[in-house]
Amino acid sequence: MRKLLFAVLVLLVLPVGVLLVLNFTSPVVATRFVDMFISDDGDFTVFAPRVSVLGDGSYVLPLADPDNRTIKAEALVVMRNYAAKYNSYSLIVVHKGIVQMEWYAEGWSRTRLTQSQSMHKSILPILIQAAIEDGSIASVNDPIGTYITEWQDDPRGAIPIEQLMFMSSGLYSPPFSINPFSNDFLWLFGTDVTPILLGMPKEWEAGEKWQYNNINSELLGLIVERAAGKPYASYLSEKVWVPMGADDAELWLDAKGGKAHTSCCLFASTMDWVKFGMLLLERGAVNGKRIVATEFIDRMVTPAPTSDWYGYQIWLNDPAELNPWGQHSKGYQRSEPFITEDVFYTSGFGAQRVFVVPSEELVIVRMGPATGLAPIDSSWDNTFLVNKALRNLH
Repeated sequence: MRKLLFAVLVLLVLPVGVLLVLNFTSPVVATRFVDMFISDDGDFTVFAPRVSVLGDGSYVLPLADPDNRTIKAEALVVMRNYAAKYNSYSLIVVHKGIVQMEWYAEGWSRTRLTQSQSMHKSILPILIQAAIEDGSIASVNDPIGTYITEWQDDPRGAIPIEQLMFMSSGLYSPPFSINPFSNDFLWLFGTDVTPILLGMPKEWEAGEKWQYNNINSELLGLIVERAAGKPYASYLSEKVWVPMGADDAELWLDAKGGKAHTSCCLFASTMDWVKFGMLLLERGAVNGKRIVATEFIDRMVTPAPTSDWYGYQIWLNDPAELNPWGQHSKGYQRSEPFITEDVFYTSGFGAQRVFVVPSEELVIVRMGPATGLAPIDSSWDNTFLVNKALRNLH
């Protein structure tokens, strides 16, 4: 009995002790440790500090006449109700460049920012290509040590940029950790993450296999920033956000004036994610402006040599039995395949989605709770919204 009481006491006291020590050594990290377990407050106050990504708001998509929609009205109602069932903040459906439905839950609106989680990853290849087109990066085959100079004489420096984009770098992939003193925790929640990122070891040869790894995306952001010679937020604004006609967005930083997180945490409106979907749909052009070469978008959505379900930082249609995420990861399960083969999508924790179907000129964006231990119910069907729309096109 005494052993049981002692064990209970340890379980109660130890977390408090950890927090006291952590709060004394790093109050910001202590706050982030606690916030990791808390669901969205809707204003994302725990993601601080943040920096603005300036846009100009020039791209305004037309709205369909309610009596002349190209997706059946009853199907749109079903899709809206499905989104509401899963506590979504918003759902926008665009067909042939015209908004068929724009729905927001109570308290949400076109101007309110949402938390992208890993959807941010899919912007990184566009910025890599923008840097190639302006001469700051020579090629996707460049060794990353060209830009991460700390690794110039390190085997990790020989990894090609493309293998980071394919999620096949061979670098260590930190597991989820609640140890606030470990690098597995501090790469995301620390206040100076760059040295931690650069301390990640190489575990296998680049191109050997696919492994989803946030470190790849963080390093891509670092490469963009160093190659461009300017802050990541400024380059994102210059090369994508303003040309895309988006409104202002925000990025989470590790510290004031510090590194922008590029594996997650771009705060943008749902409609601006629609604009990004249109950029992908139109193969690198949007808002009447060419952002990157058409051929690059084609390559971006081509399966990696190491997977049938992933391109350059973006998810592809695939046989569910092949994708290790397709059967057991919340937000990726599905009751049936996508009914067109050319579907691809950006994806963030909590089933944040930009679905793109080029053959039918369809873009669907769904946003919802993005933090906490279980922001999306396990019964979410990843193909439902797309297939419902496709089956009900006029």
